[in-house]
Amino acid sequence: MSPVPPSSRPTRLVALATLLGAVGLGCPTQQRVPLALHGSVDDALVTIDDRYVGKLGEVERRGVGLLPGRHRITVEQVGFFPFDVLVEADEAPLDVEVELERVPD
Repeated sequence: MSPVPPSSRPTRLVALATLLGAVGLGCPTQQRVPLALHGSVDDALVTIDDRYVGKLGEVERRGVGLLPGRHRITVEQVGFFPFDVLVEADEAPLDVEVELERVPD
């Protein structure tokens, strides 16, 4: 049997699956739990399970799909105390209000 030439391999699908796994989204066919984040500091940085997912304003507009289970959400911005919460993703959509508190001068 001869090897399959590189041009005929399903590289786009492999690349997509690799990318999704790299950002913590797992297999594209697994059921996701919708997460909506809301907050007033649009340029604050959002990480989920220690993986950067974007600025709060962007994440708020597009939303995030989490795999079922426990996840740590952290939102950080210079001049504010970090916001850190554990959520349990099950069947119900999650809605998290991010309240960043300013660091006193």
